[in-house]
This record gives sequence, C-alpha cells and structure tokens, in this order.
Amino acid sequence: MDISKYAALFLAESREHLSTCNQLLLRWEREPAATEPVSGLFRSIHTIKGMGATMGFTGVAELAHRTESLLDALRQNLIGTDAGTFELLFRAVDALGRAVEEAAAGREGPSDMALAAALERAIGEQAGVPGDPSPASEAAAHRRRSTDVPRARAVQVTIRADAVMRGARAILAVRRAEVLGVIAGLRPSFVQLEREEFDGRFGFRIESRASEEELVAAIRSAGEVDSVRFEEAAPTDTPGERHRQIRVDLARLDRLMKQVGELVVAKNRLGVMAAGGDDPALTELSDRIGRLVSGMQGEVIASRMTPVGEVFERFPRLVRDLSRDLGKRIRFDVEGEEIELDRSILDEIGDPLLHLIRNAADHGIEPPEARVRAGKPPEGRILLAATRDRNSVTLRVADDGRGIDRAAILAKARREGQADAASETLSDDLLLRVIARPGFSTAEAVSGVSGRGVGVDVAMTRVRALGGTLEIRSEAGKGTTFVIRVPLTLAIVRALLADAGGERYAVPLAYVAETVEFDPRAITALRSREALVVREQVIPTVHLRDLVANGRRPVPARRPTVILEVGERRTALVVDALLGQQDIVVAPFDAPRGMPPYVGGATILADGAPALVLDAAALL
Repeated sequence: MDISKYAALFLAESREHLSTCNQLLLRWEREPAATEPVSGLFRSIHTIKGMGATMGFTGVAELAHRTESLLDALRQNLIGTDAGTFELLFRAVDALGRAVEEAAAGREGPSDMALAAALERAIGEQAGVPGDPSPASEAAAHRRRSTDVPRARAVQVTIRADAVMRGARAILAVRRAEVLGVIAGLRPSFVQLEREEFDGRFGFRIESRASEEELVAAIRSAGEVDSVRFEEAAPTDTPGERHRQIRVDLARLDRLMKQVGELVVAKNRLGVMAAGGDDPALTELSDRIGRLVSGMQGEVIASRMTPVGEVFERFPRLVRDLSRDLGKRIRFDVEGEEIELDRSILDEIGDPLLHLIRNAADHGIEPPEARVRAGKPPEGRILLAATRDRNSVTLRVADDGRGIDRAAILAKARREGQADAASETLSDDLLLRVIARPGFSTAEAVSGVSGRGVGVDVAMTRVRALGGTLEIRSEAGKGTTFVIRVPLTLAIVRALLADAGGERYAVPLAYVAETVEFDPRAITALRSREALVVREQVIPTVHLRDLVANGRRPVPARRPTVILEVGERRTALVVDALLGQQDIVVAPFDAPRGMPPYVGGATILADGAPALVLDAAALL
C-alpha cells in the first residue's frame, strides 16, 4: 500500500499532538503535583508512536517509544520529577517535532543518540517495563490484539443527587480513574463540571489494563458516587453538539475564495445592468443571484475562519525558553484564544507577534532583583490577548516591565538623525515611528534575542501589509502595550465608495465611524494643522482631492466628510461625493516606486472600472 499520500495527514495530526505536549509540559512544570498533564502527554506521545509505526517512520516511532517509557515510569511514580526531567522531556518533544517534519518530507535522518542515551539513563531499570510494546513490532501491534494491551472502555458515572459540590466529586472521580489509565472524551468538560447546573452525570473513555472492578473501586473512592456502568462505545457528543468535520487543504479554500470573489464582481455588474434596464425578470434574477452569492460568500469566509489560539499556542514555550536564556522570571498569560480570524491573516500575524513578545521579554521585563528593588514582584508578566471589534480583531502584547524611556529614545534618535532636533517630547505616535524605523534599537549589544533593530520594524511592515495598524502605549516603570488591529478577512470587504476630482476610491467600512457634512464654519487648527470640530471633538482633516492632486473639476459647494477611526485616533476625510456601499474584492499588489503610502490595494467596481482602495491607517 502506498502510504505517501497519508504523509500530509500524519504531519498535521502530529503537529497538533506536539502542540498539546508543549502545553501540557508547561502546565506540569508549573504544577508538578498535577496528575492529568502526564496522562495527556502519554496519550499524545503514544498516538504519535502508533502513527509513526504505521507509516513506517522508524525514527519517529523509536524516539516516541523512549519518551513514552519515561512518561510511563513517571506516571507510575517509579521515578521522580525534577528540573532535569522536565528539561529532558522538552528536549524529547523538540526532537520528536524535528523527526516528524523530516519523516513527512521523506528525508528521515539518523536518531539523536545523545538524547536516546539521556532518556535511557533517566528511565534506568524501568526501560523494560513488562507489557510495553517495542517500537520494532508497533506496526504489527496495530493489526492484532494482545492480552496485555490496554482495553478501551466507555464509562458512565452518576453522582448522588443530594451530594454537596457534585462537580468537585466528579472531578475527583476522574482523577482517581486517571491513575489507572489514559482518559479521553470527558463529557461534560471540566469547566462544565464546575458549573451549578451540572446534574451529576458524566462520562469518559479510558484505556487501562485494570479490571472493571478496580476501575469501579477507584471511581467510588471519590465518595458520593451513585452508579458506575460500562458501555460498548465511548460517549459521544449530544445531538445538538455533533458536527461532521473533514480536513481541507488550505490551497483549495484559497482557490474557492478567488472564485467567489469573481462571482461577487459579476454579481455587482449584473446588479448595475438590471438597475439600468426595464426588465422585471432580469431584476428579479439579479436579486436572487445576489442573495445566493452573498450566502456563498459568507459560508466560504466562515470556513476559513480559524481561532487565534492556533497561533497563540506556540508562544508559551517560547517565553519559557526566553526567560531561562535571559535569567528572568516571566509568566505568560493568554486571553481570547477563541476569537477567529481568516486563515490567510492568521498565518501572517505570527511573525509580528513573535517579535513583539521577544522584545517584551528582553527590553520590557526586568531581572528579578531589579523588579524587587522597584517594588514589583520578582516574576514579570506578558499578556497576549485578542478581542473582536466590529469587523476587525485587536491583538495586544502587554508587559508590566520597565516601560520605554522616552528621553533615551529621543536622544538616540537625534544622534542618528531620526528625529527633529527641535522635538522635546515623544508622543505615542512619534515614539512608534522612531522605534519602527529599520535598524533602530536601544540594545547596547547584539544578542540572540535582540539588538539588530528589526523587531518593531518587521512587526509594523507585516501588519501594514495585512491592512492593519500598530499602536503603542508605554508608561515608565509600569510597562508597555503594543496594539495590533487587523481586519477579519482580506479577500472580500464592504467598502464606502467616494469621489474626489472625478475619480472613485474605496474606503473599507471597518474603519468608517460616521459621515458628516463638511462645514467651513467648524474649521479650526490643531498643532498647525486644519481640523474640524464635530460635536465638540477636534478632528484633523485630510482633503482627498488635495491628497491625490486631482483638481481638474471644480470643488462642489457641499462636500461630505468621512470620519475614519483606527483605535483611539480619528481623521476627517473630506471628499467630493459619496457613491454608496459595495462589496469589493481587494487585490493587494506590490506598490511600484513612488506609489503613495495611503494606497492599500485595488479593486474592480460594478461597472468594470478599476479603483484604488485607501489605507485608513496611512491617512491618520
């Protein structure tokens, strides 16, 4: 059987298990007394071993087997856990990740003999635990049953109706059962078990060599257990929670999105033709096609939406390693992992977040002794959070470190000619412009973490390429926060069409706060710049006609103004006319030399004419 076609599936599933391993190891390192991380680790490593053996990837199976043997000895308390053990497990997971990548690419390399020897030494005499299948026969073990292979059983448990704290009893029962085997498929989840509405009934699947009598005794030892029963199949989701899922190649979704984009353009063109004619049947057909295409557009976009947690989950391990390299104590917290972004944006946002987190660890968080002298706890904190804001997603990287020394930044910027000698203070906007310049760095020496002046520069460039914005807030002695705002999707967006000098431009609605009439009587000045007073708020203005140098037509007597809002900043964009709203397909392009920074892309309008898409952030 040709198994090469399954390599992509093997790689995808192995990556998921390895990500889980890193998360569980981090949790176990923080809570050495916890028991569930080792069971989860054992389950994930065992799965990788089985898949590797089935695929014929001997190196993967061998390394997974040795790691699994160490975990089995730890699970049975045959050896103890210490800092060295955790470091060895991290090394093993990293090596397993490399082995998986190499094997899936068809270039499986030699085993890491030093790591293999270290694992064997850690296991000691427990390396040959009876009943643990050797990797050489793992493929065969997947094709036949053996008497010493753990049995998989589904367990249904009911806590007494009159029990106090039913959720706590249920969790304790799961913990007791976990000592005897590997548990999966807990329903309801641990979070739901702790809720007041939990009725005392729960189920799970367990793989264990223990007898049913031993399992019942372990579960009942939690107390207040009314019944324990075993079933043939593992518990499944309730009918309302069941979803059939398949893996789809992202390239296929990309092609589908492009085709839907072409449909949107055709739909808009058909709508213009129907509106300009006098055929009721054509109008009805245009409306129906419009509804169908809009529904298809929504479904395709929804199919590409992915939780940001898929990117966030790579950073806890990064911060853990950085804290050790830098000699610092850092706690890394994550919020909003469930917020969803288009897959194409999610794939690109990882690098900016990586650079900002590394900067926070190196420049932001102080060494423990310095934090204590400043009256802070010795452990610093970095927060990575995601929130949904209308048609965009906000990502924050915040630390409680030393903050940015604006005076030092200003002095260095002056020395390097990157700031005006007359500047006395640095606002947040000017501060970001300075530190985001290529090559700018406050590090005294180049290290493995920073010092080459590429961190904020790379983050700014990548975020702007995604049609997003980057902001900074910093307070000396209290910390720094970087705020990234990106659209939910780049492919198809709702836009406001505006006219300036006879040319049409598209402004993404995600950044349009409101529209008002331009009133010359409300003009004032803000730091030597024209501004407009809108409901007692002074907003700087940008005249699109002047910006694009298009004055071939006379200025109309009445001019609408589009209030653009990006984060906490606003700009009043004065145009000649507003032409309505339209779904547009944005075509990003590599800007030719001399292209103004406020151009964020191009699109084809409903009448077939091209139009430039304005970058709201560049107009602020």
